Amino acid sequence: MMKKRKMGEMTMKYGKIRIEDGNLIFTKRVKTNTLPCSEILWAYRRKEEPTGKNTGGGHALCLVTRLRKKYKFEMTLEEAASCLRELQRLNPRIAVGYPKGARIAFQSLANTRDLGALKATDGRVILPHRLLRSGDLYHLSNEDQRVLLEEYHLTKVIDFRTEKEQERRPDTVLKGVTYVQNPILDEETMGITRERRLLDEVVDSKIDMGEFLEKVYQNLVLEPYAVDRYAKFFDELLHQDDGAVLYHCSAGKDRVGIGTVLLLSALGIPRPVIVEDYLRTNEYLESEAEYLVRLLETKMVVSPQTYSNIQALYSVRKVYLETVFQVIEQRFDSMENYLRKKMYLSPRVLEQLRNRYLV
Repeated sequence: MMKKRKMGEMTMKYGKIRIEDGNLIFTKRVKTNTLPCSEILWAYRRKEEPTGKNTGGGHALCLVTRLRKKYKFEMTLEEAASCLRELQRLNPRIAVGYPKGARIAFQSLANTRDLGALKATDGRVILPHRLLRSGDLYHLSNEDQRVLLEEYHLTKVIDFRTEKEQERRPDTVLKGVTYVQNPILDEETMGITRERRLLDEVVDSKIDMGEFLEKVYQNLVLEPYAVDRYAKFFDELLHQDDGAVLYHCSAGKDRVGIGTVLLLSALGIPRPVIVEDYLRTNEYLESEAEYLVRLLETKMVVSPQTYSNIQALYSVRKVYLETVFQVIEQRFDSMENYLRKKMYLSPRVLEQLRNRYLV
């Protein structure tokens, strides 16, 4: 990277491009092009892309604009890092990095993820900093609040929990964020959130939490109340303005898990990638399960059934998802038919959704 003075302004050079007066300037086919930094939606280093995408072996900075145009500029690793910092300074709303659905390193949120960079079958990818899946936002740290507002520009939170769950662990209220209450299951269907606390159900040796959740999963895609609420979820996504939308339940694994399966299916993400995203929950919630086991061991003798219930409560099983796919395909022939008939995603609306979130 080099710096020089020109016409009283600072010019920053990175490889064959320069940033001057808020614009990125480069030459293509002997023509000088000017790209306003404010028009850049996403910037990342080529090395961050999945293995196999990188055939040149060198470093490059990749950019995506509001018009969905893509640029790739060769430069050194140091130049790419410096250029990213300068772009962020000039355009604080820019999305940086290649998350590929990974966990966001929050202080107080164990299972919050950016679905950005997951690749659809048509070659497009989900734009980062737009779709966040999570557990509840109870007692967010100040730093996590700052990151959500200043780095992810969160504008909407969609809460999948029941009224009882919301009362027990209310979301932290963030200034300027719209909160949408959209309980996926009612109190009666959930059962565990009505008369008794969840912990009572976990330690009850007569209850098999795994069997309970397997039934819940079928309700999530077949029960009319839940289906209507997921359809409302899609309607909220279709009318989302700029900025991130975060949707959550309690742990961010079951109701959010199925909501994400439907969303990624609608966006054209391949099924193996959808399954991989679903199973990531087990890694992110493992410490939560261990903590609850240690807590109970200080109060009681933890039975094998209680231990099994805790594992089920803080994990997901591939068989749950396989059952959901099987039920949908048996009843509706395909996921596409299900999305069209139950989520009201006609081909035209489906393309609107994809154009909004894919680049």
